[in-house]
Formats: sequence, C-alpha cells, structure tokens
Amino acid sequence: MTEQSATTKTDKAIITYCIEHAKTQQSKCAACNKTIPHKSLRVAEIVRRSKKVKKDAAKHTWYHFKCFKVPELLTRVPIEQFRGYPALNEKEKARVQRVIQSGIGSSWADLMEKTKPVKTEEELEADKEEQAKKDKKKKEDEDSMKMDMTEILTGTQQKSTAKSKNKTATAGKKEKKATLKPKTDAKSKVTKKKAEVALQTKQVVLPKKDLLELQKIAKEFSAFK
Repeated sequence: MTEQSATTKTDKAIITYCIEHAKTQQSKCAACNKTIPHKSLRVAEIVRRSKKVKKDAAKHTWYHFKCFKVPELLTRVPIEQFRGYPALNEKEKARVQRVIQSGIGSSWADLMEKTKPVKTEEELEADKEEQAKKDKKKKEDEDSMKMDMTEILTGTQQKSTAKSKNKTATAGKKEKKATLKPKTDAKSKVTKKKAEVALQTKQVVLPKKDLLELQKIAKEFSAFK
C-alpha cells in the first residue's frame, strides 16, 4: 500500500499496514500475546513518526491474521494497495477480501465463530454422552495401567523374596557341608590306617621252589641240633 493512498496522520505519524507470511518465529501477536508461527499469515501495523523516519526504523506491531481487526483505513482504499496482498495465493486473498468487506472491527476469528452451525439440544446431549464415554474409557485405562504397574512391582518383589530364600538355602547347605567335613576326614584317616596294618600283616606267599628249599634247610638245621 502506498503512503499517499493508505496512511493516516495523527500528530504527523504515518501508519500503514502490510500482510505477509512470517519470515521467522520471533514475532508475537499483540492481540493474544502468542507466538506467530513461521510461514503463517500475519498482519502488521507500521508506524513512523514522520516521513523523515526510514521504513526500516518504523515500529511494527504484529498480529495473527485471525486476530487482526480491520481498521477504518483499509475499508477506504483499494484492496490491492494493502501491502503484501498481491503476493498471496487465491485462497488467502479470498479470506482477506471477506474480512475487509465485513467492515471496521471485523476479524477472521469472529467470522469463523459466527459461521459455526448452532447445535440442537439433541446434538448437545449426544456430545455430552460422547464426552462421558471418553472420560469413562480414560479412567478405565488409567485404572488398568495402575493395576498392571502393581502386578509388575509385586512380581518383582516376589522374585526378590524367592531369590533371597534360595540364597539362604544355599548358604545353609554350604554350612552343613562345612560342618560334616571333619567327620569325613576322620573316617578317611581310620580307613587309611587299617589298610596300612592289613598290608603289614598280610601273609607273604613264596614260590614252591623257594618253599622246598626252605624246608630242606630247616631239616638240616634240625639234624645238626
């Protein structure tokens, strides 16, 4: 929009308007104080104190397109002079035209609210029932989740208890074996000693030839006496 055809002067201030897609996500809407998303449609009120102030130094007040209320100025000039309008796509241009044609103070959000269909009592009641069903299902899911968590925790505790019992039983067996070990050692010593005695007292069996020789020697010895 040109300054000659679409500006207002208040104490020599120059006000213009532009519409564009947000180049960053750093601007906030002056109406709702929420961030204007990157590439979404936004409108700015641009204020310069005088013509001497450069456009880059002008104050920009940004709005979501849906939050922007049509000023009196935009209803008096050709819509093509709304800065940035020619660069919009056809769908966006149609929305801008509709808002401006609705008059001073109109906004896209207000138009959308007015065009919402009015629901009958039956539809409102059906919505309430549907919401009640959703709430009930949500509660059931939460209760089920709590039960599952309880089972998981209980199972873990049971496993821990069983593991502890197994450790105690194993320790008891080891202790019992340690107690019985001295008896086993004593028994082993007795058995070993018996074997040694038996070995010592075992009769020596000589070959037949040696026995005959010994008997002959014994007879000669006896005769000598």
